[in-house]
Amino acid sequence: MADKRGNRKGRTTPPKASTSRRSTVKKRSPSTRKKKKGRKIPIWLVVLLCMGAVLGITLYYLHLRPPPTPFPQRVRVVDQVLLAQFYQLEIPRNDIHKWGEARRREGKAWTLSYWEVILPQGAGPEKFTSQLVQKIKEVCPEVTLTRARAPDGAWGIELRTDGLLTHHLILRPPKLKPPKPIPLRHRIVIVVDDLGLDKKAAEEFLRLDVPLTFSILPLRSFSRRIAQRAHAQGREVILHLPMEPRGYPLKDPGEGALFVSMGEKELLRQLREDLEAIPYIRGVDNHMGSRFMEHGEKVRLVLQELKKRDLFFLDSLTTSKSKGYRIAQEMALKVGKRDLFLDNEANVKDIEAQLKRLIRIAQTHGKAIGICHPHPATITALKEVIPKLQAEGVEIVPLSQILD
Repeated sequence: MADKRGNRKGRTTPPKASTSRRSTVKKRSPSTRKKKKGRKIPIWLVVLLCMGAVLGITLYYLHLRPPPTPFPQRVRVVDQVLLAQFYQLEIPRNDIHKWGEARRREGKAWTLSYWEVILPQGAGPEKFTSQLVQKIKEVCPEVTLTRARAPDGAWGIELRTDGLLTHHLILRPPKLKPPKPIPLRHRIVIVVDDLGLDKKAAEEFLRLDVPLTFSILPLRSFSRRIAQRAHAQGREVILHLPMEPRGYPLKDPGEGALFVSMGEKELLRQLREDLEAIPYIRGVDNHMGSRFMEHGEKVRLVLQELKKRDLFFLDSLTTSKSKGYRIAQEMALKVGKRDLFLDNEANVKDIEAQLKRLIRIAQTHGKAIGICHPHPATITALKEVIPKLQAEGVEIVPLSQILD
């Protein structure tokens, strides 16, 4: 039995201490289990925290960066800025013209507005344009602007929103105030031809207190004396240049006349003698010359000499085919042409009737030129009519004042 027990004793059995260790490993204290359960974070809480963070970031971002203003609204804002600037300058509505044109592009629809504005006095286009550019950039920084100056002084401005043309402006300089209208004056010229033979007749015309134009024949008895007297009394003096008429020699133009048959040298020699015979002359008109004035080459020689001396020319129109007025205009020479002969019928009533016709011409065209002669009836008619002319506002002026 002892051997049997010994054999039993010889079996390897784990000691009690190791048993207690295994039991220690397998069995945990309640306090340890509680601590491990406290460290775990529920999944739902994690999800909730993440959602809150995302929401917070989104709200924060939206607060700092509001959504962009719609395109049409930005276009209207620019309209309002423009109107505010125009009204600030107190520009009348009549000087602001606006019209529109529907546009659609890149999925956007808008009205392209055109503005044409006349700026007021004191608001130059350049200065106003600079102020407008600054104001638009302050309010609408995303709007781009280009400007250019036109040859007439206006400024053209183009505004683009998102690269699309939305506004086109034309700013015109201020209107100049029109000058005060000058009352229309009916002006007439009265040229007294054929002076130089009768000193007393010339003195009668000098007594008339109006600026008559004295046309004096050359190389006559009293020509120089009449010219000196007329000039001394403030009358305008011209040379009454004799020229060949039709019907010569039955019609004689007198001493110093120019003839178609003259060569260039002879004609110019006679012309210069005539011009130097009368002092103080401002211009020339033709005495007779119904034939001479129809020859363009001869007329041109005369007018070229007048232009060299800075003298004007009055075409008496003794022929309907006269070339004097046309050639003088071609040469840029100061020139006029007769409207009426006042005393072809040398009686007072007819002369008065012609003077009334002269006034009607002046009322229609603003001016008229009449030619008369040193007849007693002419002097009488002028004495009676001149006060009436002055009462009606008709002005008698020297010939040089109404030439073309």
